Amino acid sequence: MIGALLALGALVLATSVPLAQAQALPGSDWAPSTGAVGDNTFEGFIDQPAAGASIGQGATFMVSGWVVDTSAQGWSGVDGVQVLLGTTLLAQATVGLSRPDVASALGNPYFAASGFQAAVSGGVPAGPQTLTVLAHTPGRGAWTKQVSVNVSGGTGVVNSATGLVLKIISPTSSDLIVSNNNGTIYGVAYDTRTRPELGIGVDRVTACLDGPCGTAGSQTLGDATFSGDNWSIPWEPTKYNKVTHHILYVDAHSLVTGEVLQVTEEINLTP
Repeated sequence: MIGALLALGALVLATSVPLAQAQALPGSDWAPSTGAVGDNTFEGFIDQPAAGASIGQGATFMVSGWVVDTSAQGWSGVDGVQVLLGTTLLAQATVGLSRPDVASALGNPYFAASGFQAAVSGGVPAGPQTLTVLAHTPGRGAWTKQVSVNVSGGTGVVNSATGLVLKIISPTSSDLIVSNNNGTIYGVAYDTRTRPELGIGVDRVTACLDGPCGTAGSQTLGDATFSGDNWSIPWEPTKYNKVTHHILYVDAHSLVTGEVLQVTEEINLTP
């Protein structure tokens, strides 16, 4: 989803909405950091991860979005972006990525090269965490914006060599699922190679019991709904409580390459 600015009288970066629906105005919630000088003329948004997103501990995940110094002439004004956890550097982002939507919303063709993207590989402890995106400029120093995420230990993390990532957060093999208590299967899925127009890079996650989806004996639980890179599928253990031990199969389909990645998890039901 493309972050943008809503004109509400006061000039505040408010929420994530399509840029084409908004008017871009000066003023933002980017904060001054090392060597920062001058007025706050920064606009931008962290598209991924979404605020409050769940991230599997040890999984590679993407941090992406856009940022401009609106006082810059002839370019975005940003020559580097870093992703930090506290003072620890997690990743250096690629900057200058194509964002024609930003140029259109801000009314400046030079801001079409304002995107950034970084792949963070591990290094984030389990629990609530706050990531900092630091944008550096030659003349105004460094400015930052933050996003809070939840890092889950869990099991079932898969980061394929091609960059497609899928994690089952719940249920896990250590959970005892009460068979008469309906619940939700949920996790995280994304493709680290995605482009802005492809969102998280995954368009479908499907869960099945006791066999890969589409095979004989497999029982389909359904397709997931998404909130950012978080996916969830409601399920009813009451339908399966005659058997207490199951294997959960979850597939994720990449929009980037069309490949399908699968993870499995043992689950146990208890009366």
